[in-house]
Amino acid sequence: MIVTNIESQVEHIKPPRESDAYAGAESLTYVRCRVTTDDGICGEGVTGRFLADQVAHLLNGGIADTLKGANALDIEAITAQLARKFNPRQSTGVFVSALSALDLALWDIKGKGLGQPVARLIGGARDAVPAYATVGLPAYSEAELVNACKTALAEGFQGAKILVGAGRNIAEDVQRIRAVRAAIGHAPLMLDANCAYSVAEAKRLAEQVADCDIAFFEEPLRGNDIPSLAELRRATRIPLASGQMIQSVAWFRDVLAAGALDILQPNAAFCGGISTMLRILALAEAHGVPVTGAGGFESANLPVMAGHAHGGMLEVHGAHVAIKARFATHPEFRDGKLHVPNVPGLGFSLKD
Repeated sequence: MIVTNIESQVEHIKPPRESDAYAGAESLTYVRCRVTTDDGICGEGVTGRFLADQVAHLLNGGIADTLKGANALDIEAITAQLARKFNPRQSTGVFVSALSALDLALWDIKGKGLGQPVARLIGGARDAVPAYATVGLPAYSEAELVNACKTALAEGFQGAKILVGAGRNIAEDVQRIRAVRAAIGHAPLMLDANCAYSVAEAKRLAEQVADCDIAFFEEPLRGNDIPSLAELRRATRIPLASGQMIQSVAWFRDVLAAGALDILQPNAAFCGGISTMLRILALAEAHGVPVTGAGGFESANLPVMAGHAHGGMLEVHGAHVAIKARFATHPEFRDGKLHVPNVPGLGFSLKD
């Protein structure tokens, strides 16, 4: 399984409705990576919107030139070689994003070459993973927000997540949270601030919704600052979660050592791929901290969360509906769970 070609491209997708975009013009931009071997196996990987053109350039240029002739099964050796050449001082950003997409594609090749689902190669802990839906997008009116959450739960999702700190003041967000809680009864309700708040602001919001039985409060603080997260965790009973865009294993180590989070949220499409995500899950397991997927690209994360015994729930992001339309095959959502496709590889494919 010798690497003969690596190609990547950036795709910009217009959401079906303007209100379905929540993070600016780049919210539905992603990078796809395709790795081909000499025996005709093609592996596919994805990463997110940040610096997408630069990520694709690195994959198509230096990384492609470096890996021609490499054995696609030597994933650890490839990672070390690329880190020495392109990231000798352990920075993050473009390199880790490119590595994420490449690593996913290499695992896809490994599964296809060995005729096994990647989830089984990782360990085959389960054949399906519970899924929750992020449907509470900022542009929705309160009525639309409530309806979106009720609809997701009626479809079988095991929880609904809404965005806060996205242009409204705290009082307005509190009112919207309370409206959703009243409408959905005791179903799990999550909040996501996308790193919008200071510690003081996050404390105010948490205090005012402390009686709303929030399952977790995701990315509450600017910069995912670890001491600030630890301070907030001491001040609230609401479980704190973060990590979906973090590209440093050391950050996960340090946040666990500081006791700053209740839930870790690594994402294979951002953190460095499946190989890195497995390391993070091992750290979380050793610290007794659960893992819940976030950040979209649930099909890329499903093999890890299903394969590893410490895997947890996965997010299905409402703003990614347009991206999902670019998939030729995708894991099936049924009975509140994403089911691992019984096919070799990662279990998804992208349209040409």
